[in-house]
Amino acid sequence: MESINTLREFIIKMLKEITQLNDAFTELDSLIDKEAECIHRQERIAKINVLKSRLVYEVQRIQDEEYESERSFNTGKLRSGIAHFVLGSIAGAMTKQENPFSFGYNSFSTELDKKACFGNVMIFVKKNGNLEDVEAVSISSFAREHKTTESNVILVIKDNGYILLTPEEFWELLLQLKEEIMEGRYKSEIEQVKALLDYV
Repeated sequence: MESINTLREFIIKMLKEITQLNDAFTELDSLIDKEAECIHRQERIAKINVLKSRLVYEVQRIQDEEYESERSFNTGKLRSGIAHFVLGSIAGAMTKQENPFSFGYNSFSTELDKKACFGNVMIFVKKNGNLEDVEAVSISSFAREHKTTESNVILVIKDNGYILLTPEEFWELLLQLKEEIMEGRYKSEIEQVKALLDYV
């Protein structure tokens, strides 16, 4: 009888230990899942950080190009204005104008009044696209190339299914998106890209 009681106590003890081990494995499994999810979120945030770094570089490069284009435009305008002043003054003198320099000055003023847009750099995102499709573009450069206004360029880009944001607006959206990823709101990259587009 004593051996049966000992055996029963041993079995009860073993069952408790098995239950404790099972609970420990369940807790460990839960911790592993949480850690895997945390790593997955960190990977998605790292991709967003890489995207932002790429875009910061692109925006800076385009802005530098815009600065150089504006400098060249203004230098060219001044040189052309001086040439028009000289030629206009000569033409005024040849046609025996009362003040030949006023004729030259009018030509000079006309050249200096020429305008072009520079420096409007934006981020565009394709609707239903992914984060790799996001790019920085110079709206001003397109406007100059196509001899139109920046607002017309923006309308055409939007009509072709793109969303346009200033770099600052886009950085703010990325920050908001990263915070929401860390809170666990988005389970997949597709959901987070959709969320990004929904913000816009």
